[in-house]
Amino acid sequence: MTFFLLPNNTTAQAHGVPKISIKDAGYTENQIRDMVAAKIEDFFPGLKTISTEFTSWQDSTRRLDILAIDTESNLWVMEFKRDNDAAHAELQAIRYAAMLSVCDFGNLVEAGFKYRTKLGQTITSEEWEVELLKFLGASNAADVELSEIPRMVLISSQFNKEITTTVLWLNEMFGSTEKGVPGMYIMCIEVGLYEMVGQRAIHFDQIIPISQAEEYQVQARAKALDGVKKQAKAKRARTVAILESAGLLTVGSQIVVVEGRLKALNVTSTQDRQATFAGEGRFTWAGDGQTYESLNALTGALHSKYGQTMGTIQATQSWRLASSGLTLAEQADQLAAVGNGAVTAIGA
Repeated sequence: MTFFLLPNNTTAQAHGVPKISIKDAGYTENQIRDMVAAKIEDFFPGLKTISTEFTSWQDSTRRLDILAIDTESNLWVMEFKRDNDAAHAELQAIRYAAMLSVCDFGNLVEAGFKYRTKLGQTITSEEWEVELLKFLGASNAADVELSEIPRMVLISSQFNKEITTTVLWLNEMFGSTEKGVPGMYIMCIEVGLYEMVGQRAIHFDQIIPISQAEEYQVQARAKALDGVKKQAKAKRARTVAILESAGLLTVGSQIVVVEGRLKALNVTSTQDRQATFAGEGRFTWAGDGQTYESLNALTGALHSKYGQTMGTIQATQSWRLASSGLTLAEQADQLAAVGNGAVTAIGA
């Protein structure tokens, strides 16, 4: 972004104001960091600084530039880099976010009190805890449930293409698909300093994500995810249909959970490992004797019994015919490939 100076408040002699890097202006990362931490609500409305140089890790001495929190109990990781020193900043921020995912309210009280004591503030640990609870809208520590996915902010005079490409991809692949639902969130902010009439001005420019497009991007990701789910559902239906058409899956055919899923779920019952095909896409599970309308529903019941969620696991990759070492998906893919080859040969 370019700033223009208007001498004598007229446009006739307007001229651009050169941007100065943090380094060329003679400032250090720590100076910019401390300025932001002290006035964080001016730079990032709705946030409260917990600490600078946060080090409350187990088995690590790394220092997080700024740890902050918002009123929705989302933790914020902020990393500052001077000029082109921002290489691998996104990986560093992700590392900190992962380490913070197990942080609890007590850690925030302790870190925040140490930070304020270091600044010379006359505040007790109890007073700081009350202040933090009030900010979060909670009456006691038990009411505070911190988000498991901290948000990340990278701040530098300049970002190279490698970082911006990586951040855009991470936000797109792992970002929230619904407003209010947690997802990966990485913000990139470029800092510019400008000399104007004997004074310096500092400007923070959010380049990723584009602030005006954030809500649209969430909706776009939700639409894309819905499309993927529909494709996966259609593929599951085709898998069963292909195996039926080939005569490999008939009423009474037995299927079993593949070895990898048995270990992942720690399935202990022999009955829970087995199911039989009941026709019309339905399967009867030996584990409870119930007939499920689809293989996906059956697999969901299996996961639920062992205290796990399916996530993105494909049901057709979790089962195989008792007489085969291939998953249902692998067998269907082989049959489809043979079918396509036959069509090609005939067409030739």
